[in-house]
Amino acid sequence: MTEETADVSRAPDVRDTPDSRGDGSGTPALSDEQRAGAERLGAALYAAGYTEPRLRQFWGGPVSDALARNNAAPALRHCRQVLGARHAETGPDVGTDSGNGADSPSGAGEAPGTGAISGAQTTADSIVTPSPAAPSADLSFDERLAALALTFLLHDTLPTALLEAALGAADCAAAFDLGLLADATDPGTRGDRDRDVPAPDGSASFVTAPFAVAPFDLPVGVPRGLRPGDENLYLVSDHGTLTSPDVLDGDFVLGVGGAGRTLVSLTPRDPVALAADIGTGCGIQALLLARHADRVIATDISARALHLTALGAALNGVTGLDLRQGSLLDPIDGTVDLLVSNPPFVITPRGQEADAALPAFDYRDGGMRADRLVRELFAQIPSVLAPGGRAVCLGNWEVTPDSTGGPETWVSSAADGIREPAASHDTATEPAASHDTATAATASHDTSAAAETSVFVVEREILDPVTYAETWIRDGGIPRASAAWNAATSAWLDDFASREVTEIVFGYVLMHRADNDSSSLSPQAIGADQGRTGLAEAGAEPAFRARVRITSAPATNPHGIGAFVQTIHELGAWAESAGDEEIAATAFTRSPDLVEHRHFVPGETDPTSITVEQGIGFGRVIDVDTALAGFLSVADGSLTLRQTAAALAQLLGVDEAALEDQLIAQVRGLVAAGMLLPGGN
Repeated sequence: MTEETADVSRAPDVRDTPDSRGDGSGTPALSDEQRAGAERLGAALYAAGYTEPRLRQFWGGPVSDALARNNAAPALRHCRQVLGARHAETGPDVGTDSGNGADSPSGAGEAPGTGAISGAQTTADSIVTPSPAAPSADLSFDERLAALALTFLLHDTLPTALLEAALGAADCAAAFDLGLLADATDPGTRGDRDRDVPAPDGSASFVTAPFAVAPFDLPVGVPRGLRPGDENLYLVSDHGTLTSPDVLDGDFVLGVGGAGRTLVSLTPRDPVALAADIGTGCGIQALLLARHADRVIATDISARALHLTALGAALNGVTGLDLRQGSLLDPIDGTVDLLVSNPPFVITPRGQEADAALPAFDYRDGGMRADRLVRELFAQIPSVLAPGGRAVCLGNWEVTPDSTGGPETWVSSAADGIREPAASHDTATEPAASHDTATAATASHDTSAAAETSVFVVEREILDPVTYAETWIRDGGIPRASAAWNAATSAWLDDFASREVTEIVFGYVLMHRADNDSSSLSPQAIGADQGRTGLAEAGAEPAFRARVRITSAPATNPHGIGAFVQTIHELGAWAESAGDEEIAATAFTRSPDLVEHRHFVPGETDPTSITVEQGIGFGRVIDVDTALAGFLSVADGSLTLRQTAAALAQLLGVDEAALEDQLIAQVRGLVAAGMLLPGGN
């Protein structure tokens, strides 16, 4: 995104604004009048139907799907056609067709870099502009929705009177006051595509939206019903590559993307006293945490991001956010009950040559080499979790031939999990200073926190270095096949090759700190070779640590994928801690969504393979043998594993003890996958 003029493409630069909040964020505070105006504006947008479901209904599913692929052209075309129809109905006496097509501010005009759309070009001169005093009822529902989408989502330039007719003069004035609208009348503020184009009547002004104000439809599991319309959320961010072909600015603030939506769905929604959103960005996680947390701390290194979060909070009537500027956990001065983070986890080459070839973006690049940022963040999170506290994070991490584990091994009782005083990225690679007495005391506390925190890692996407580099170079807006594209590709691949990286993983990391008073040791603390017996002899409960790779597409989840992931986290912890005797003495019930598939060679009576498939969760498909298939067929909670093993051994003619041992191991895995549930009738 190339910055246009300061008063059009963004609000006043909050990086240079004195701290007027008193909380160290450096963001300008909104007055009570501005907050009230923002809440009325949000209500007006909702009343006008500016929501994801209504937009999908307005322009159709394929157009919404194109937007999800970062293609705005079909939506632009549809909105222009809707507004252009008014001219066709009223006749040629109203307005004059300038014939300037792609260079006009179309009153449904051309968004930067979208190009002319054949057969759908509508100029500002061809759209009937209602009188500024005309009520919104002068526009049809579809015309109002088209004007709002063009302005706030598609970054178009509209006649001011048209937007006032769609939204109302008072709400437009509130948007101007908040910096969500800006005057684009002066050709110098309208960009090259708008220069030398007269307004429809020679005097009417034009308006543009410096920021995107995008609707977000809440997924299943997020609390709602607190007030009318709260199934929808408005998020304020910078306009990005959806509407511009240019390379993004370094301080670009991203709206909701795929990772953000994933974190929304994964976050547990139980009521808590204090929650924290680390790296809040546009504030989507913080705004939703406020629905079930008494207090929410939102941190970000970017003052612009905190400012846009404050605007989003005001639009949605959210109060009580504690916005703190700083890197990752640095602004957190106590413990929290729930922590979520979609940190800047992209693994970007660092160094003089790489820095020259690659732009750095606050929203995705943490300034550290390799995957060190997520390693340090994940290792330190237990120290800020209150007893019983949970954390849900996203991240990327590298896999090399020497890799022996993932994030589940980074959270340990070792000293590398201790929070150090904040250091600049430039000095991050220097050896840590020696601890003083106070730090040693903190280390003792943090060591205990890490030891009693379970870690469950779900690896969801695996990319090779070439695909990974291509993904993030494209994300930054660098034109394909350009010299910049080729230089960025070389920098990325050279960086991965220097560490022999073979894969880059995207995954979820869930943590849960124990809330009981019993001693607890992680497997790393006493040595993995001691296993469950060693932990029991040490008088400690083991902290559950597990990592699974699940790349299948999610199945149907009526309660949300977050509820399922939390469930298998807890089931996995039980399966890991339960001894063989406890497993054998437990009656199990198969999950009601489970189905079995048997595969036969034509003409044969015995199956060549048997699989079971989940109907919920991630829709996993697992191969099973004849004995395990038989166990699942009778797993209705009426028989213990030992009783079932005895019956199957007699039926199959195999050793009973050996079959019991085999089923114990297999059942542990199925319980951890959510396919079997401990407990009978």
